[in-house]
Amino acid sequence: MKISANAASLMLLLTAGCTDLKPMEARIDDLQQQVNKLQADLSKSASSAALANKTTATSAAAASADAKQALSAGEANAKAIDALNAKIDQMFKRRPES
Repeated sequence: MKISANAASLMLLLTAGCTDLKPMEARIDDLQQQVNKLQADLSKSASSAALANKTTATSAAAASADAKQALSAGEANAKAIDALNAKIDQMFKRRPES
C-alpha cells in the first residue's frame, strides 16, 4: 500500500504541474516572438550598416580622387611658377658688355 500511496502522490504532483503549463506555453510563445523580432531588427541593422559602409567607401574614394586632382594641379602650378620665375630672372640679368 505504501507504493500505491507514493504513486498517487506522484500522480497528484504531476497533474498539478500540468495545469501550470498554459502560462508557461504563453510565455514561451511571447519569448519566441521577441526572438523573431530581435532577429529581424538585427537583420535590418546589418543591412543598414552595410549600406552605410558602402556609402562611406564611395565618399572616401571620391575624396581621395579630389585630393589627387588638387595635388596634381598644385604640382603643375608650382612647375609653372618656377618656369616663370626662371624667365623673369633671365630677363633682368645683365648681359655682359663686349
